[in-house]
Amino acid sequence: RVDITTRRGDTFNLELTFKDEAGDPIDLSSGYEWMMQVRESDTSSAAILDGDSNDDLAADIGFTGDNNGLLTITISAAVMAGIEGGIYVYDLQSSQGAVVTTWMYGIFKVNEDVSE
Repeated sequence: RVDITTRRGDTFNLELTFKDEAGDPIDLSSGYEWMMQVRESDTSSAAILDGDSNDDLAADIGFTGDNNGLLTITISAAVMAGIEGGIYVYDLQSSQGAVVTTWMYGIFKVNEDVSE
C-alpha cells in the first residue's frame, strides 16, 4: 500500500523503481501494459482518472518504463485542474500476457490549489 498526495492543477509526476526478489531492477521497457484508475471509492462505477497504456480513450494517465526498473507515471496539469480536492482510492496494475499484477494501491489525496 502506497498513499499518494498531490495538488489540484499541478502536473503529477511519480517515479517508482521496481526490483525483483534478488534486488535486481525489473526490465519495464517492453512487455508490460499498464493501467491505473482513481475512483471516489473502491465500489464506484466510474473512474475520476483513467489511464491504460493499451487504450487511447483512457489517456488521463501516462506511463513510461525503462530497463532499469523505473516506471514514470504522469498526469498533465490540465487534467489535474479538473479534479476536485478530496480523498480518493487508486490502484496500479500491469498485464503481461495473461498475467495481471496489482503493483500498488491506496489513497489518492488531491489538495486544493491556492493559485489559479
